[in-house]
Amino acid sequence: MKNPKFQTVQPFQKNVMDAVAYRVKEMSMKNRILGIVIAVCFACCAFAQDSAPAHALRTFNKNLPPTTNCNGTPCDINYHGGIVFEDAPTVYIIYYGDWRAGDKSIIDYYFEHLSGTSQEKINTTYSDNTNRFITGTLKHSTKNDYHDNYSLGKSIRDAQIQEIVANAIKNKHLPADPNGIYFVLTYKDVLDPDGFCIPTGFCGYHGPSQSIVSGDIIKYAMVGDPDQCRSLCDASQVIGDKGTPNNNHAADGTVNIMWHEFSESSSDPKISLDTAWSGNFCGESGDCCAWLFGTLKLGSNGAHYTNTIGSKNFLTQEMLQLKTTSRSGNVPAECENVYLK
Repeated sequence: MKNPKFQTVQPFQKNVMDAVAYRVKEMSMKNRILGIVIAVCFACCAFAQDSAPAHALRTFNKNLPPTTNCNGTPCDINYHGGIVFEDAPTVYIIYYGDWRAGDKSIIDYYFEHLSGTSQEKINTTYSDNTNRFITGTLKHSTKNDYHDNYSLGKSIRDAQIQEIVANAIKNKHLPADPNGIYFVLTYKDVLDPDGFCIPTGFCGYHGPSQSIVSGDIIKYAMVGDPDQCRSLCDASQVIGDKGTPNNNHAADGTVNIMWHEFSESSSDPKISLDTAWSGNFCGESGDCCAWLFGTLKLGSNGAHYTNTIGSKNFLTQEMLQLKTTSRSGNVPAECENVYLK
């Protein structure tokens, strides 16, 4: 059966009302009444929209800790017959908003050096019914980046995320590539009424789109700037650190979410259309290990990290490594920082 990974979280309408309450709570008293009026109008309009993205990394909730079934103990995931990324994907990044050069350099560096690493090798344990495995390689350079200066404003939901990708392709800023994964990274001043950065919402999501390029299925992902809600989406804040491996909450936190969505896009690129790997218990490969970091190492700047990619340290969640090449039944797996034989 298909198992959209965000299904255990409250429905969209609940997310909208939580978003309303969360934003209004932050307002000063003199703006509170006006805020409530605006919020009610927003909520009424929102109820008429499609449901929130289904394939999302939920926000961290200290009162709802990660599942213990995959926390230091074996768990399992299921194969549903879909394809995996059989060829090395190209990672395209659309920086939406006022991302700084320093932010971009850290994020780009990670994906320029991730290919062939022991971390990315975890994903090579996934195969499909053609008996082809994820290669463990990928392509990315700064020529695969595009900066979008708020072309659709500062309040966008999934339809606009797909439009941002479509416009970048239509206007020749990026190529149309069915073997690519297009990330839209929204800056910290961009709101997503579908539930980004609220306690019952999400930090990012991925999915296939049949509308971005006519006749093709384009894989895309939305990742919001965790600097907007550090306690909910910033990995370093989640583990209790004040700093981050590269002294940049926005970039370091974004890398962690992107690793989650990249891995799931690799092992389940057409989820809901042609689902590949998704567990009946915990969801996709990243969900099973969400907010689990495994072995922490202490950097020279006092911030913890899990993986060294190239010459830089990063704090990234564990990913689910399959322990067998079988695709039948409940396939055993464990959360790991790096590939283990």
